Amino acid sequence: MFFWGTSKELKNFLEDKNIREALKRASLRFAEGRLKALSQLGDFSEVRKRLREIKEAALSEADNIWDTVGEHIRERGGFFIEAKDAEDARKKILRICEENDVDFLIKGKSITSEEIMLNSFLEENGIEVIETDLGERILQLKREKPSHLIVPAIHHTKEEVAKLFSSYFGEPIPADPYIITKKVREDLRQKFITAKAGFTGINVVSCEPVAFYLMTNEGNGRLCATLPEIQIILAGWEKVVKSLEEALFLLKILPKNSVGLDFSSYVSIFTSPFLWKDGRKLFVILLDNGRRKAFSDKLLTHALRCIRCGACMNVCPVYQVLSGQGFSHVYMGGIGVAWTAITSGFDKAAEIAELCSGCGSCNNVCPVEIPISEMVSEIKARSKKKDALKEIALSIVSNKKTFSSLAEILRLFGTFHGESFNVWAKKNKLLNSQGDINFYAGCLMEQFYPETAVRAYLLLKYLGLEIALFEEVCCGLPQIVHGKKGKFFELALINLERYERRPTIFICDSCYSMFMYYKKMFPNHQIFPETISSFLLRKGFSVSLKENIKVMVHLPCHLRLWGEEKSVFEFLERLQNIEIVRDFTEAHCCGGAGLYRYKYPEVSDAIFDIKAEAIRRHSPDVIVTTCPSCYTQIEDQLRKRGLDDVKVCHLVDFLFEYGAWELTDLISPQDTRKL
Repeated sequence: MFFWGTSKELKNFLEDKNIREALKRASLRFAEGRLKALSQLGDFSEVRKRLREIKEAALSEADNIWDTVGEHIRERGGFFIEAKDAEDARKKILRICEENDVDFLIKGKSITSEEIMLNSFLEENGIEVIETDLGERILQLKREKPSHLIVPAIHHTKEEVAKLFSSYFGEPIPADPYIITKKVREDLRQKFITAKAGFTGINVVSCEPVAFYLMTNEGNGRLCATLPEIQIILAGWEKVVKSLEEALFLLKILPKNSVGLDFSSYVSIFTSPFLWKDGRKLFVILLDNGRRKAFSDKLLTHALRCIRCGACMNVCPVYQVLSGQGFSHVYMGGIGVAWTAITSGFDKAAEIAELCSGCGSCNNVCPVEIPISEMVSEIKARSKKKDALKEIALSIVSNKKTFSSLAEILRLFGTFHGESFNVWAKKNKLLNSQGDINFYAGCLMEQFYPETAVRAYLLLKYLGLEIALFEEVCCGLPQIVHGKKGKFFELALINLERYERRPTIFICDSCYSMFMYYKKMFPNHQIFPETISSFLLRKGFSVSLKENIKVMVHLPCHLRLWGEEKSVFEFLERLQNIEIVRDFTEAHCCGGAGLYRYKYPEVSDAIFDIKAEAIRRHSPDVIVTTCPSCYTQIEDQLRKRGLDDVKVCHLVDFLFEYGAWELTDLISPQDTRKL
């Protein structure tokens, strides 16, 4: 197969035990807290719908809103300044500092300031910058970039932080968050009092009334904004809503969806300069930096809805092993790919996009319904940079003859055995276009796991169904994931013509997912994709197992993407003599992701670690899954880790190998002789 390998820099992140441990602790804590906090809100889908509508309505009027904001600020004695890009923003902020004799700036947390690389620019021009958010202060002292939108130092353990501040203060500091925070607060207090200028980002800006909303947990943002003589706010063009009620609703959801907090500790609202002293000044910098152009882009416009909650990072399997240090440019994770495209161009974004496994977990937790994984695929397609080995691999899977030839070569080397499902079907004269249902095996099943495909066919025959069977072409998933839209549409049109009007049963969840994507993209075509588990459940099929079996389930990412995971468990629960072990890792990506395991093998291995821990913890007899790519990954990973005693089965194979029946129970004697 094809091996790309993992860069030395990424390997360093993977091998950093502190990063892995810190991310593990935080991810679990945030996930548990998020579910608890959201349970108070009722139907999360309705929350998402409302937030999306709020943001889309405001973005459609953003320029008018900013005109109103600018007029209001000027009328109140403030200064409203527009910046077209990062360089323009940096220069204008520097000019503010120079014209007001500022040589020392205190700063609240602002990812937008990271976007324009403000700190280093000001320091190069003789202006000292002190970060006052604890996480940002840690990163400033370590000379690192933020690793998370909400928790910038998430990749560091409390033990590491204690060691850092022990060195900084020149005295032992215990690994106690309370003591660390108290010590840093004492150190920063004098800086708050003596600084002439304070700088913050902003969470949201409302139009009616004109107000700026800043949410923090430490209160440092409020001090930066009110104590110094000069207040500077940097706001991205997209940070708008129409009303106070909408702003407060957004701020209510953000901490819940992000880290599971009911509320942040501090919400500050600014409407004009805070005039505790005569001559106090307020400067508002409105940053474009690609945002208006993105609003006109049919795909990137979705990213402008982002409220910077960071929930997508908390569930991202790649982020969980690389952190925002490895999986980012400035903005992190899958949504960071889109924001990098907006602010730094598609080629830079594509470099990060390649690290995405495409699992789609981010889509499910986004509070404003951003289709993050689709955006990542589109960014790959638009990038001019091409990966030669990936191009070869995609050309192979796209071409039926080439892919079949590769499979035959692998059979010669003993990698796979037996004839392909297509050859078997042709030999038995089963290819036909008539029937009650369509059966779609998928490329991997057809070529590398043909026995599973044959068993599935026999099972459907046993249910008394006439099966329409075609010589298959690829579903197009590899092409759309890796940005080959032209070839994808070519394959999609073939499949749409063949598989219309009847239910199509899938034994590969990746292929099922692609046909569901067809339904979304081509609503005029009548296609009815269904997973094998859903179909068997609907038909009332059940069987007793030969013996008591302890089973764990691995839910493929593409199954979860369409909310079909319930059918797997509901079907398995119908079986007799089965013990099903439930664990939160059942929905965690296995790290296979098609070509991903070959391009980034070390990252793939690291992603599987969390699942390996669960398998050791529960000691199942069998792991059941419904995706051939996941099957291959899990089987290889178990062998690498000395867990060979755990059997991996596709759902269909599980029924055949552990069900209390014989092959002759499934088909008539005439069919037995024929097949």
